[in-house]
Amino acid sequence: MIDRHRRLAVPSSDNDALSHAVALVVAPLVMGLIGLWIDHLVGTGWIFAAAFAAFGALGSVASLYYRYESRIAQLDEGKPWNRKVAG
Repeated sequence: MIDRHRRLAVPSSDNDALSHAVALVVAPLVMGLIGLWIDHLVGTGWIFAAAFAAFGALGSVASLYYRYESRIAQLDEGKPWNRKVAG
């Protein structure tokens, strides 16, 4: 019989590749559009659009890296290669 808690659990986006891919695309796109809007208001070519898109891309990659590190630490917890050797 399937565990009731597991069966009724809401799916998480932590392990969903599509949510990671969307985050990698949407953040730079939205930030770039905000920068483009600021460029239009100030009249500065594409400077803010490029800077904001780069900031969004760096933020997406940093988020992906820290989510990965957290997940790996969670999966490695209690494994034999992580145990402390008694002195």
